[in-house]
Amino acid sequence: MTHKLLLLVCCIFLLAGTAAAETVPCDSDGDGTLTASELATAILDSLDARFMGGTVEVPSSDDLRDAAFVYEHWDGRALTITDSSGRETTLSRPLRKIAVFNSDTVEMMRSIGVESDRVVGVSKYTLEDPTYFPEYRGKANLGSTWAPDYEQAAAVRPDAVFLYATISQSSCDEIEETLSSIDPGIRFFRFDSYRPTAYADEVRTMGALLGKEEGAERFLAFHGSVMDTVAGRIASIPADERVSVYLENWDDYKSAGNGSGYDEKIGLAGGRNIFADTAVEYPAVDPEAVISRNPDVIVKIVGAGELVFGGYGDDDPAPFEEVTRAIEDRPVWDRIDAVRDGRVHVIHSDVIGGPEYFIGVAYMAKWFYPDLFPDLDPRAVHQQYLSEFQRLDYDLEEHGAFVYPV
Repeated sequence: MTHKLLLLVCCIFLLAGTAAAETVPCDSDGDGTLTASELATAILDSLDARFMGGTVEVPSSDDLRDAAFVYEHWDGRALTITDSSGRETTLSRPLRKIAVFNSDTVEMMRSIGVESDRVVGVSKYTLEDPTYFPEYRGKANLGSTWAPDYEQAAAVRPDAVFLYATISQSSCDEIEETLSSIDPGIRFFRFDSYRPTAYADEVRTMGALLGKEEGAERFLAFHGSVMDTVAGRIASIPADERVSVYLENWDDYKSAGNGSGYDEKIGLAGGRNIFADTAVEYPAVDPEAVISRNPDVIVKIVGAGELVFGGYGDDDPAPFEEVTRAIEDRPVWDRIDAVRDGRVHVIHSDVIGGPEYFIGVAYMAKWFYPDLFPDLDPRAVHQQYLSEFQRLDYDLEEHGAFVYPV
């Protein structure tokens, strides 16, 4: 965006008076708490002015709507939340026009019941996945975190912008700085929406922030039922007796080291990552090292790099089988227990990365300890997530390819 255009947009915002109010609407005595009496009085005064021709100055319809939200969801007070970057923000009005650069956050919002009409702009990656995000067709294309479209982001006039918290921080900082210079009234929130250690806290914070507390708790009850079932059953297995796992991403011989997200997910499923002693998060490993460490289970991730197939937009399982056979046919890998015992599994990144990671954890737990989880049905978990929480008309019996063997 040119400097002249930036200046023009700034002028538009200033003339439109978009700066957020700092006081709770309809708090007539200014004590910072909207009472039932104050809200009722504001509503009655508004009705009187509208139907009886009263002369008392009354709040606008926007003020009444926002006051009702604050009273219902925030106990009549301004809300202070801390996002995943550690930043504290206080709001006296709800967020009505949201721009989201992080598609994982779009998915988290949908999990707790945030209406799509509150979202005015999304990343290009959300728009490029119409099978999974059909309701966002036609929303403003914000570009990406790494190549933002500032003109589009400014044009939708958001009152809040959501960005990543711990990845691409410099890019997110630049987006925030640029959009703040256009409209100082925009609020910024940082959430990753995919990291297991922070996931439940982020869901609860998002629920409070967007007035979806009940939706957040309902979703977390479902999420927790899966994770607690896995954690409870593997708890009694001593660390040195846990199934050893070699995880490989879409690049051959690229694994997961200590502190990586995949290392964490292996642990959540009860596995013991054979490269957990590697300080590099995603190390390139020697095939001989895999053979010598002799994993009980091999998990291969597809869906990116040169292995872009499967997922929600592809129903063909054949490439999954081909990848499995290619791993089993690697030179000398028939010496590995996982290959000899038929315990090579392929999983799509859609269900082991991002907000759906808990579905991947359920699959891996079942693969690692089939005798411990005879009643755990990861596909049923996945279907419930799609139908009940993502509100998608998508039947896993008919569509998609996510794991092999099924």
